[in-house]
Amino acid sequence: MSSNPSLEYIGPVDVAMIRDILRAAGFRGVEAEAGSDAKHMASVFLHSEFGNGNRTKEALSRALEGSRKEFKNVLQTGRLPKDQVVDPCQDEGAR
Repeated sequence: MSSNPSLEYIGPVDVAMIRDILRAAGFRGVEAEAGSDAKHMASVFLHSEFGNGNRTKEALSRALEGSRKEFKNVLQTGRLPKDQVVDPCQDEGAR
């Protein structure tokens, strides 16, 4: 058992739901319109949203649709928006 209680278990049913959401949104499968970087970003995003408490198909679908434009901007510019960039001086906790 993990010593970190904030980590949530994602079971097989949850993984299948996340896969279905990604597929329906065009972020999964060989015929998906999104590129591999966008697919990866969308998958990481949904797993993060699930871990933050969005556990229903509807909530995750809405969150993904709301972030679709952001994924496109990140992929075009090659960088995250300023409000999502981690300042190296603030990320000293790992040392």
